[in-house]
Formats: sequence, C-alpha cells, structure tokens
Amino acid sequence: MKILITGAAGFIGSLLVDLLRHDHDVRAIDNFSTGDVRQVGDVTVEEMDVAEPEHAAEMVRGQDVVVHLAGYTGIPVCENDPEGAARNILVATKHLTDAAVKAGVQQVLYPSTFAVYGIPPHHITEETPRAPIGMYGNLRAGAEYVLLAAQKLDGLPVVIFRQSNIYGRSIAKKRSLLNILVEQVLKREPITMYGSGEQVRNFLHVRDTANAFKLAIEQRATGLYNLGGTETISVRSIIQTVNDAAETTLGYTVPVEQKPDRGAAGREVELTDFHFDISKVQGALGFEPTLTVRDAVEELLKREASVA
Repeated sequence: MKILITGAAGFIGSLLVDLLRHDHDVRAIDNFSTGDVRQVGDVTVEEMDVAEPEHAAEMVRGQDVVVHLAGYTGIPVCENDPEGAARNILVATKHLTDAAVKAGVQQVLYPSTFAVYGIPPHHITEETPRAPIGMYGNLRAGAEYVLLAAQKLDGLPVVIFRQSNIYGRSIAKKRSLLNILVEQVLKREPITMYGSGEQVRNFLHVRDTANAFKLAIEQRATGLYNLGGTETISVRSIIQTVNDAAETTLGYTVPVEQKPDRGAAGREVELTDFHFDISKVQGALGFEPTLTVRDAVEELLKREASVA
C-alpha cells in the first residue's frame, strides 16, 4: 500500500515510518516545527505544511492510506500558543480531510487524546461524553468532528485513537513525563514533581502505539478507539520507579522537588483514580500493550547514559 505519514519527523511518526517502510510504499511529510528527523532508513522526510491547502492536496495524491500525526501535542503548548495550535491541529486536519476525500483515500488514521474527556467519570469508554476543558482537548475534539463528518457525509473511512500518555524511546525525542524524568536523573538534577503527585496517568509505550496504527492499517479498520496501556500509575509512583531504576542501573538517585504547576494555565485535569477502558481496541484489532513502564525506564536510562 501507498501510505502517507504526516508528522513523520515526530515521536510517533518517525517510529511508524520505520515500522511500515519494509512492507509498504511510505511517503513521509513534516514541517519540522518541532521534529528534526530528516531520514528514516531509505525514506526521506519531505518538508511540507499540512495547514496549507495546496500542500495537503499534493501530498495525498495517489495515496491509499493517510496517517495524520502532524499537529501540536500537549496541553501547555496549546495554552501558550492558541493561534498556532488552532492552525496546526484543527485547520490542518480540515485541509487534509478535504484533500483525502477528493483524492479517494481509502483510510485516514488520526491520534486524538484522552484530554477530550475533560473531567471524566471513573470508568472511561469510547461512549463517555466529550467535555474538554482546555485548548488541546477542544482542538482535538474539533478535529474528531471534522473527520467523523467526512466519514458520515463523504464515506471516508476513519480510525481515531484517543491516546493516553505516550512515552519511551523512539527515533525522535519527545519531552513526555517519563522522558523528562529520565533526563533529569541523567543530569543528576532534582526530579520535578508538579502538583500533589497523587494524580494518576495511563501510560502507553511509543512502540506499542506505532504497532496499533500498523494493526489498524493492515486490517483496514474503521472506528473510534481508546488507545492506552494497562498501567495507570500516580506521578509520585512513577518518580519512585525512575529513582529505583536509576539506583539499579546507574548506582545513584536524585532528590525530588515539588512545584505547583507546569504551565498548563489550570487546564490540566488531575485525576487521582480512573480506569481507561481499552477493551474495544483489544477486541477489534487484537491490540495488546507489551512494554512496561519499569522496563522502558531502564531501557531509557541505559541507552541515554551510553550516549551522554
């Protein structure tokens, strides 16, 4: 299949290019506003901007599948640059969706976010109402509506993954919570804990994330799915896991420094208990997370220490 990947220089995108390039004809696109990966194996990442309609039309031409990973990720960046966030998430998705419909693309896959649920009930399924409270969640919810409208009105096959917290080692780097903690340990700096530390996160490794996209493509799936891991852990416990792994792997630990807020303008939900239900994607696609937080932290510490 001919597969277009936008955001191909990014955390998930670069890894997905590498995963798919051996069996498919992959075209990789990025505007390099954040990612800087220019080559993945035999695939060159081209510089184009999905938010420009003429670019969107050109890049989808002749493609069977589009994986639209381009766009801002995370709450703070969207609160601090709302205009850029709107352009890079909502406007870009609108242009790419319109272009995909006109080009006869057979499937579009999109990474939405847990943040569309806002302050959810304890048990979170795909039927849980969307109630985002910040720019990031609202823009991703808006992008979902754009795609689902094209599916309903134009027959565009769509897959939407509402992702939890993606972490781990990829080709491109990302300042996710776990990756930041590992970076602080390697620099022998105090680990920063924002808020009470009792807030919990659901974690999914980036390799498991890329594999979910691969499964959806090769099964020609459609639908909306929660995409997360089986580990929902408090920030305080994650910090302890990182320090424990550092002691085992590097022979030292670092102190913990508590701060009130990480720049999310009060738009980051602090849940202390929830269940992120992924049974739908497990049943429909046969998806199963394979990597644990502890294993991933040890891998990051060993590999990053070896190149430091």
